Amino acid sequence: MWSYDKNEKKNYGDIGPIMSDLVKIPTVHGMPELYEIECYKNCLKKQFKSLFEQASLFPMGQALILKLEGGNPNLKPIMFDGHMDVVPADEKEWLHGPFNGEIIDNEVWGRGTQDMKGPQCALLAALNYLCQEGWKPGPDIYLYLSCDEETGGETAKEAAAYFKEHMIQFQVIYDEGGTICENFMGLIDGKAAMVAVGEKGSLVYRFTAKGSGGHGANPRPGTAIARIAAFICDVEDHSLFRKDMTPGVRSMLREMHNICSDEGKKEKLLQASEALEDFTVLYELTEEAGSLLGATIAFTQIHGGTAFNVIPGEAELTANVRVNMVQGKDEVTKILRGKAAQYDIECELVSGIDAARETAADSAIYRNLKHCIETVFPGVPVIPFVLAGGTDSRHFQDVTDETIRFSPLYASLRQSRGVHSVNESVFIEALQEAAAFYQYFLSLYYS
Repeated sequence: MWSYDKNEKKNYGDIGPIMSDLVKIPTVHGMPELYEIECYKNCLKKQFKSLFEQASLFPMGQALILKLEGGNPNLKPIMFDGHMDVVPADEKEWLHGPFNGEIIDNEVWGRGTQDMKGPQCALLAALNYLCQEGWKPGPDIYLYLSCDEETGGETAKEAAAYFKEHMIQFQVIYDEGGTICENFMGLIDGKAAMVAVGEKGSLVYRFTAKGSGGHGANPRPGTAIARIAAFICDVEDHSLFRKDMTPGVRSMLREMHNICSDEGKKEKLLQASEALEDFTVLYELTEEAGSLLGATIAFTQIHGGTAFNVIPGEAELTANVRVNMVQGKDEVTKILRGKAAQYDIECELVSGIDAARETAADSAIYRNLKHCIETVFPGVPVIPFVLAGGTDSRHFQDVTDETIRFSPLYASLRQSRGVHSVNESVFIEALQEAAAFYQYFLSLYYS
């Protein structure tokens, strides 16, 4: 039986400078002048030499698939999924340059330190250390290092097709999603380890209204723009989608009830977790209630006329709908088309994917992860939740039995606000603890 030694984080004393080096290599997909992905991959191979020497390497476009051969062919493989690319950064708004990798007071600053070069660095450091120590996993362990997750994850689809073609079925895939955060939803004091057991689907819709154009001096009712505007108001003023909670959301509320220190909120959390039709208490608890209860719609782009005095003959609207297991894209599409038809508007589902299956919060996979979190981060409660955003793991649902989305990396409130924003940073000690977590987790459950 493997045991955890809190001194294990000392094995990763050089992780801060390594993190700095990774930040200095910009990997903004879609911006050629800031997309040095080959340089970044070479840096990984240099910094984590033992891992790359022991693993088999399968290029997948500009992404990488690594495979560590396991010793027990009777065990299904597992995979860790993470991305090398980062989102853009407006340098003039940063305290420290987003691609300078500055280390100040034991904190590394720069784009990707939290999302997700930091978690990736910790995982690879742990695997590299274990390889140096002669460790061999029980099951085959795959790593998928994505090159374009932040822009849709098209390469992940190719990787999923590769695994399917080669009949590789994973027992579990671990991806980003939850972290060790502070003051979750304003309801939990202090730190909490948020483990995403599910992920909402993301759909893109295009609404098109057509009509007679004309001169701005001679307007008529029911123009394309007017109908689009009326449609938007109607949708925002009325609840179109079914309201209910998935098992993952109920598990989250129950666990929050168990650990909440505020007696008033504690009772409301219990009531909210048991609600079947009336979700008033949940709305009282959090502004995020709508997202927890089912599909949401956000109107994100609108296009119409080309001149101030010309009434356009066509107007176009784009919307992003996030769906969970309560209502899938087929039902949502039917509802939206019916509502759009009332305004003589065409509705087209442009792209999207349904919500991912949820991993039960009482499953062995979840319990094992929870045990390791509680061991490495004593006193930090573990809370399941459903991720509203998207990860590459959504593309691998056909090749895995379970999916867990969690990075064992602590982010303060200030650091959490830096993700996809300005002044992203990570504490070096948090990187050391994350690497130590991975070392213990891999040694305990996958040896």
